[in-house]
Amino acid sequence: MKKKLLALSLATVLFSGCYGSYALFHKVHKFNGGIGDKWINSLVHFVFIPVYGVSLVADGLLFNAFEFWFGSNPVASGDTYMDKDAEGNTVAAVKNEDGTLSVSIMTVSGEETNLTLQRDEDVIRALDKEDNVVGMYMALLK
Repeated sequence: MKKKLLALSLATVLFSGCYGSYALFHKVHKFNGGIGDKWINSLVHFVFIPVYGVSLVADGLLFNAFEFWFGSNPVASGDTYMDKDAEGNTVAAVKNEDGTLSVSIMTVSGEETNLTLQRDEDVIRALDKEDNVVGMYMALLK
């Protein structure tokens, strides 16, 4: 039984390309970090040790393999990012289920720009709300 389990684990790692974003693990970690102060977070961390283990195994064997083969991690969709610069301009981004990124940029004066970032191989396109290409970046990866 142990040999079959080891062979299955090795085959999954070799054939699934399971290195990925580990989105489930990071969501658990982010949840733990946002509960309270450092003492409560530390206490919850010890209680969550089994949850961290399960999320790592699920990411390593299932979700990251799905991300490798299909291009997006189903657990990662809906992830958000928000930042503000020194002048007060803000940018907010949400990862969509189809792998694109919806970005909203708000200037201090109240001007808002909404873009969709779309990636194909080594090209990233910025699309406006009518799906016109307004910018393109080619990543030269070696």
